[in-house]
Amino acid sequence: MAMKNVFLCLLFLTLPLCFLSGCKKDTNSSDPTNTNAELIGKLEAVSDSVLNAANLHIPGMVALVVDKNKGIDWLYTGGISDIPNSIPMNADLTFRIGSNTKTMTGTVLLQLVDEGMLKLEDTLSKFFPSFPRADSITISMLCNMTSGYLNYSDVFVFVDSMIKNPTNVWQPMELLNYAFDQDTNFYFPVGTDFHYSNTNTIILGLLIEQLTGTSLKTQITNRIFAPLALQNTGFLTSGTEFPGPHGRGYYFQNYIPGDDYTSHFDMSWAWAAGSAYSTPRELQKYVEALVEGSYLTSGLQQRRLAEMRDIGIGKYGLCLFQRGSFYGHNGGCPGFTSSMYHSLSRNCTIIIYFNCQLSYIPDNLFLRYVDILYGKDF
Repeated sequence: MAMKNVFLCLLFLTLPLCFLSGCKKDTNSSDPTNTNAELIGKLEAVSDSVLNAANLHIPGMVALVVDKNKGIDWLYTGGISDIPNSIPMNADLTFRIGSNTKTMTGTVLLQLVDEGMLKLEDTLSKFFPSFPRADSITISMLCNMTSGYLNYSDVFVFVDSMIKNPTNVWQPMELLNYAFDQDTNFYFPVGTDFHYSNTNTIILGLLIEQLTGTSLKTQITNRIFAPLALQNTGFLTSGTEFPGPHGRGYYFQNYIPGDDYTSHFDMSWAWAAGSAYSTPRELQKYVEALVEGSYLTSGLQQRRLAEMRDIGIGKYGLCLFQRGSFYGHNGGCPGFTSSMYHSLSRNCTIIIYFNCQLSYIPDNLFLRYVDILYGKDF
């Protein structure tokens, strides 16, 4: 689902170049100064180069850069949202956001911490005593991916079952059992290392439901979406479709012309770890609230931003990813990949969405954007 390119990570008909050159591109800025115009020109050029790279096979993309210090509000659309019908990409379309969902599940969990319903230092045995090594795994280890739990979506038996029966509706415990039932169900001794695992976030979802007595969807909708009046953002519990006008999503790790995964898999396979959808502008509102602290008390928000572990490609903490001064996450599921980041010090938000899941991901383009805007020290 995001951080690394694993088989079902939630971290990828060759389009003729004439398709790409003929696509709609929309750019705008609230401050057309010479400096900003030059920066925007560079952002547009690198975006064009990614879309026009024949070896990358990216059908379409949307990018949003909002730097309030510089006075930049730049929205880019390019490429195709629907290949057979040659429909241009549109920034108002909804898209699956994969593991960006983890920040939502994690934020609800942290709100329950704020409300005194649990502590990050509590062991899992307090809530699910039958889970493997529950007496030594803390809630914070589930949030920061140091529990060692095997990632169920890396288990061959699960992947094989999912591919053979893509519309199967999965129950959360079914997903967990694929991780728990393996002969080796831990990557490392508890708390000693980092390994990105969707299993952790599924457990957090079950924990939220146990503590609140309501569904995870209800909690995320009421606590995350409603305060920001997000009308085109939602959390799915099952089904292959998602609401709102949306483009198509192509490819699943490998480039096979014509492979359309828009509505192929039932999204219960990702649940708390990656089943949400949104739009670029609504994701901007969300990640700014997430990083600026709108959802948590000041003390817990500061802990969330500070309690980070270096994982080589950045830092990871309490269901939150850090790259330089930017905090947020990335996400991927068959047909869709995205990045959402906000920097407090730069007062900048960057959202990028591709309608495909291939080896070149939006985080690659994010790093090129911040290099243009701020250099290597971002």
